[in-house]
Amino acid sequence: MKPSKKILTFARLIHVYVSMALLTLLLFFSVTGITLNHPEWFSDHQAQVMEKELTIESIGALAITNDNISNAQQKVIMKKIEKALSISLLNVKPELMSGELFYSIKQAGENASIAVDLTTGDVYYQQTHYGWWAMLNDLHKGRNTSNFWGWIIDLSSLLFIIFAITGFILAMPQKRFRRTLLLSLTSTMLAIISIIYFA
Repeated sequence: MKPSKKILTFARLIHVYVSMALLTLLLFFSVTGITLNHPEWFSDHQAQVMEKELTIESIGALAITNDNISNAQQKVIMKKIEKALSISLLNVKPELMSGELFYSIKQAGENASIAVDLTTGDVYYQQTHYGWWAMLNDLHKGRNTSNFWGWIIDLSSLLFIIFAITGFILAMPQKRFRRTLLLSLTSTMLAIISIIYFA
């Protein structure tokens, strides 16, 4: 079946503009796809660890008993920690165990942990940064990323689908379309089966 001229014109227009939008994203996912497969290239890189200890006396003054803390008290403590460490604990759920409150913060390319002694107000903060390539690789996988980045990945996938479909439509009028389509589908299926088998 040969598409009409209107469909071909529309497909060509969409194909061109989508390709422009995808240029940076395609390069990003292609490069990080290679670096994900070769972690040994960065084996010499040392993670940067930052540690900080301080005492927030106002936390100890709350006189919280072991394993008994209200939501209101958690919010007060969270605000004090955010102010003292200049960080955000939004959407981070703490764990309470044996009189200590633990926060685990995971972001692309880095992790942080906070331990708070509820009796004394002592705070121990540790942040580990694994490097720029680790951050980019996590972005590629969508691991420990924000909802905004999740939308970027969804949008990228949608644009790739549109790009593939419009490219397919533009190829339909070609004389060797059926032969090329059959060859392409066969090679793609063989590649997928091989990947599944040897993975």
